[in-house]
Amino acid sequence: MNPKPLNPEPVNAYKKTYVQVAVALPIGGTFTYTIPGDQAKKAAVGKRVLIPFSGRKVTGYILRVISPEIRKGLRDLLTIIDRDPLFPPDMVPFFEWLSAYYHYPIGLVIKTALPTGLNVRISHGDRPPPRGWLDKVGLRRRVFVTVKKGSSLDRSLFDSKRAPRNEPEFLEIIFKKKQVSLGEVNQMFKNGSYLVDKWVKRGLLKKTLKPVVRDVAGETFFVSPSPPPLNSKQKEAVEKIAEKLKGNSFFTYLLHGVTGSGKTEVYYHAVRAALGCGRQSIVMVPEIALTVLITSLFKARLGERVAILHSALSLGERYDQWIRIAKGEADVVIGARSALFAPLSRLGLIIIDEEHDPSYKQEEKFRYQARDSATVRAKLSNAVVILGSGTPSIQSHHNAVSGRYGLLTMPERIHKRKPPDIRVIDMTRLEGSAYTDSIVSPPLKEAMADNLAQGKQTIMFLNRRGFNALYLCRFCGEALKCPNCEVGLTFHKDSNNLLCHYCGFRIKPPDKCPVCNRDKLKPYGFGTEKVVDTLQELFPQARVERMDRDTTRHKGEVQKVLKRFLEHETDILVGTQMVTKGHDFPNVTLVGVISADLSLNNPDFRAGEITFQLLSQVAGRTGRGSSPGKVIIQTFNPSHYAIRAARDHHYQRFFSREIGLRKQLNYPPFSSIANVRLVGNSKTGTEKMAQQMGVKIRSIAKKQSKGKKIIEVLGPVESPIAKLKGKYRQQILIKSRSSKTLSQVLTELDRISTSMLSSSGVRMIMDVDPYQMM
Repeated sequence: MNPKPLNPEPVNAYKKTYVQVAVALPIGGTFTYTIPGDQAKKAAVGKRVLIPFSGRKVTGYILRVISPEIRKGLRDLLTIIDRDPLFPPDMVPFFEWLSAYYHYPIGLVIKTALPTGLNVRISHGDRPPPRGWLDKVGLRRRVFVTVKKGSSLDRSLFDSKRAPRNEPEFLEIIFKKKQVSLGEVNQMFKNGSYLVDKWVKRGLLKKTLKPVVRDVAGETFFVSPSPPPLNSKQKEAVEKIAEKLKGNSFFTYLLHGVTGSGKTEVYYHAVRAALGCGRQSIVMVPEIALTVLITSLFKARLGERVAILHSALSLGERYDQWIRIAKGEADVVIGARSALFAPLSRLGLIIIDEEHDPSYKQEEKFRYQARDSATVRAKLSNAVVILGSGTPSIQSHHNAVSGRYGLLTMPERIHKRKPPDIRVIDMTRLEGSAYTDSIVSPPLKEAMADNLAQGKQTIMFLNRRGFNALYLCRFCGEALKCPNCEVGLTFHKDSNNLLCHYCGFRIKPPDKCPVCNRDKLKPYGFGTEKVVDTLQELFPQARVERMDRDTTRHKGEVQKVLKRFLEHETDILVGTQMVTKGHDFPNVTLVGVISADLSLNNPDFRAGEITFQLLSQVAGRTGRGSSPGKVIIQTFNPSHYAIRAARDHHYQRFFSREIGLRKQLNYPPFSSIANVRLVGNSKTGTEKMAQQMGVKIRSIAKKQSKGKKIIEVLGPVESPIAKLKGKYRQQILIKSRSSKTLSQVLTELDRISTSMLSSSGVRMIMDVDPYQMM
């Protein structure tokens, strides 16, 4: 596919070098351009180019350099932007696979992978951008004071009568250190800038502007630089992984280790084994907050060969880290899902910690699953994958027991520590008692009081933010809803606002119901904010802190909260699922789960799996030190198989029940699924288009399945959240026993949808392997 030339010119019949380019626009396919003679030697895979495209000048990425040959009708690219490639050639097949599997334009795949700011789009006639790495973000630069070559410190230089008293000390420091930043000089000497300028003029010193890498570590925790000795199960896992690394071939391991079994030390030794083979590693964690501890560990033991990549870094910080990695200055990259795209040229190992976590699925624009995509990148690089979890996803465990993955197990906590004792409180038995509306049941209240008396810490888990869940009119029964979304508004006491957690709409609580105009509005339900208020009333002497999205919006806040808790400046930490993942607090001996039923009520075939994982993971935060742990789970559904299995620490029983249900209903891992969502401004128009699209999908599915019953089409139906951010939503779920056939259906649907959706006011979103069904 080639763009129509803006100004066709005669093409001389001589051989030219060509490049295959992906365009950073929502357009499928790639395009071919000729390279002007003066730039041919600069062309390389992974560099950005500026190209003429449909009346504009836009950014493209070189995917291939094509040997000289004779072609006609092609346009010259305008300029090659970069001196150095942004990604190595072996990442091109990976980008192509991502584009094909998730049905997303390859140029936008690459744009997502690269640090924000490395994409240029300028109108026709504008000047091209400056060239080189520094064109958009730029390295941070600092002024350094250095000793001029050939200079020596001669005391006769000092004018004892007129010179400042601190001048000898100043020069001695500069000559001793050889290089000091001007900022550091000014911190040490009030007249630092004067002294520097004076001796620069005299030819003894010089000022130099040098690039520096921004510090991205933020808060760090102390970690012993010497790794502890491994137990037998850890050694066995490391030995098997190291053997596969030496073989220089693709393999995937599921590391099923209970919480507290020492998986992180296995990760570290696996990375060391990869380094011993001359290979590089990616270590991925589901939450940005989890990068703090694991980065502290790896940096304490491996030094500055560790880089960090995640979306919470500033534009400049992420840019700096990307440059370090691309230049080969880092052997280990740690981060959340975006670390998957680290431009490592000698990739040998990818570790996905807490592989079961839904956070590995991107839910906007380019909807990729980082865990699944990591196995493909590893296969293309002949690398080893470690999927680590105390509660493996049904899909990964099924792959392990069926022989597709290798299975490594660590069934015991380190130092033979016992798993926490878990007690389930049936909240239905409190109905009609004095504790009917209590957030904290009597057994949990008593356990918390005992824990505080012993100087121990407690984690309280509730997966709902805010103070009250609903504002309801007691006269007409209407709940206050967001005008942009079909969801109720949540009351936040701190800001005295009713807030929509989806679009950010907020209002002050009204005095009267907007429907019936009666003053009968009353808040119902509770979130983490109200839990904190309740605990402060019950235990006024306790230091209570909250960790959820509302309290950790600012950069570095998560690390500060965790550090205060680790250093026992906090007695009780209340939080959403942010507190359930991967944290190691030796002094925590009690975990309280306020409501285990919230995730069970989601319209999602994974509801049971998510509930089991959340309960098991938060239970794993307790009893990790020398004292035994205790967990109290409050629920209105104590007989549910997910809650009972979590109570008994019985993953295998849960897996057996869940896998049977999945097989019966033909859900993953026994099928591949895609959610086709139609989003529009008009409710009627969106419904009409969804019906038409449903007919087309069934027609395509029938043709592609060739008479076999391998595809099932469900819908169209209104999405569980029927209106979101002012847009009406319909969805169609496609289930297929063949992932190849599903991809063929989606490819054909993508082809015909452009003309169907044209001028309809409706757009289509294809979500392959969806996790968020709302």
